[in-house]
Amino acid sequence: MRLANRSAIVTGAARGIGRAIALRLASEGCSVVVDDIDDHGGGETANTIVGQGGHALYVQADVSNSQDVQRLLASCETAFGPPTILVNSAICGLPAIVANDFQPNVEVVLHGAWLCMQAVIPAMKSAGGGSIINISSVNAFMGFGRAHVYSGIKAAIIGMSRSMCMELGADNIRINCICPGTILTEIWKERVEKDPGIVDRLARLYPLGRLGKPEEIANAALFLASDESSFMTGSVMIVDGGVTAANAGFGGLSSKPPQAG
Repeated sequence: MRLANRSAIVTGAARGIGRAIALRLASEGCSVVVDDIDDHGGGETANTIVGQGGHALYVQADVSNSQDVQRLLASCETAFGPPTILVNSAICGLPAIVANDFQPNVEVVLHGAWLCMQAVIPAMKSAGGGSIINISSVNAFMGFGRAHVYSGIKAAIIGMSRSMCMELGADNIRINCICPGTILTEIWKERVEKDPGIVDRLARLYPLGRLGKPEEIANAALFLASDESSFMTGSVMIVDGGVTAANAGFGGLSSKPPQAG
């Protein structure tokens, strides 16, 4: 197993991408502390891991609260030892993202990632190194709808990660980002119920002709968490079905080159 005898903290792991990452890391032998503010979902993620023969603990912690973050770290150290993997996947609620509500986006996505990194870095140094994986988004590179604050914060995650990697490289602590495209998580259920054709319309924008699955982001996270990516830090891994490379919505336009004049 690629992550045997290692421990991880995965924030926002009650559902969606965070949950998929927690399950994938655990499947490779990692002991996982599942963080969320959703007791039902977070507990279910941890129970699923344990039911599959893995090791997991759910901790209810708000990553924007420094005391909660310290309690999250202490819980990991008590149960599984110092974390050598941190995945910052927590986001604020969809209503705050859609409404461009500045404070929740900043506090949970950016400040929360900062607090979690600052908490685990000393533990990782004492353990001889570690891997930090920050979940950004293709929104950091392109406009998708009107989620302007969310897009700005996701871009800030990349900038902060790349800046910090220089300082921590000598301690064998790597910091990398994953930028997912549109991923079909539970958050889409209500949208699909209101607009059944939305998935098909979005899929036509993607060169691969479909949207992503949480497990595909989890596979990328596993690679960055493992020694297979040992020479990677400050990197931005785009897992987006090609949407930031080419908008397939233009595929129906004429392939003839524009005429001069």
